[in-house]
Amino acid sequence: MSEIKKKPSAKSGKAKKQAMKADRQAKEIKKETRKPDEA
Repeated sequence: MSEIKKKPSAKSGKAKKQAMKADRQAKEIKKETRKPDEA
């Protein structure tokens, strides 16, 4: 897994976008769990 991050190829472009999307969703979930009254 770490090798893919070290060497980004043309194929990993799509995977990178998905990873960023998942990371953003995870951050949003953390925000919701931290402050559920604001959601």
